[in-house]
Amino acid sequence: MGAAIYIVLEKDIPEFDPFVNGKALSASEKWLGALAKKLGVTPLMDFFSADPEEVLDFIEGEEEATGEPVADLPELPAEQWFDAAEGLRTVRILRSHLTANAKELRNAQAVVSDLDEFERVLEKASSQKVRWHLAVDF
Repeated sequence: MGAAIYIVLEKDIPEFDPFVNGKALSASEKWLGALAKKLGVTPLMDFFSADPEEVLDFIEGEEEATGEPVADLPELPAEQWFDAAEGLRTVRILRSHLTANAKELRNAQAVVSDLDEFERVLEKASSQKVRWHLAVDF
């Protein structure tokens, strides 16, 4: 099945579905992070954030599933939101590079497809002045 990274919008945009696949991006996240740094843009996972209460709920679920307590956690940071234009810059530069250099990455076509989906959502968010962050689905 595999993990996927996806976009969370700070608020709903009427009559707009923000669904993105994100599995190819997740599978190539380390490589893309290094590429982003090389290209001088913010790595996608730097846009990751989560609601601390949702994180605690997840951890409690894991504790129940495994029967083992998770070590004491430090105070979790507040959920962060980012301007969509920041994400668009990263997405567009990564996509442009991969389109021109597809042989650098085995699953480049799938990654470009995911980046296209991210661009669609971030363009809409930007036009509506809606902030965002990334989340991970396991």
